[in-house]
Amino acid sequence: DDVFVTQGSVGKYLGVVKSGYFKYTTLTSSGNEAVVGFAFEGEVVADFYNSYNRRPSEITIKAGTDASVSQINMADVRNLIDASFDDNLSPIIGPLFSEIYSRYLELHRKTPTERYLDIIGEYPQILGTVSLRDIASYLLVTPVYLSRIRNNLAKKQGE
Repeated sequence: DDVFVTQGSVGKYLGVVKSGYFKYTTLTSSGNEAVVGFAFEGEVVADFYNSYNRRPSEITIKAGTDASVSQINMADVRNLIDASFDDNLSPIIGPLFSEIYSRYLELHRKTPTERYLDIIGEYPQILGTVSLRDIASYLLVTPVYLSRIRNNLAKKQGE
């Protein structure tokens, strides 16, 4: 359980796992810890996007067992990448990666009901334009389960 990056702090290193493994966790809406990924031997370990951009991490990365890691300071990584990165792509890649990453973490942080409420809150027209089957697929639930969510919400509104 040695911590490589703590949720809420800016990661200082990028590592390569030499032995053991690391697990990536985030806190759910109910305060429980959810595992959202792993890094095994030979793989990179970092909250790369946030560390690279000097932003607080949205995850905690900690050893899942006795582990060893080679690491490099993120400032050095940033200098290497900045020297070879195409400036025309950076305004596109950053926001795109951030959106995809946030969506991925939300699958672990929130319940299907919370994700349903988020999507209809953000896109109220979705119920009139997108099939419930497609919405269920997006939420990673069955259409039957989505129907239960909708029925439960309707009951709560009627109370």
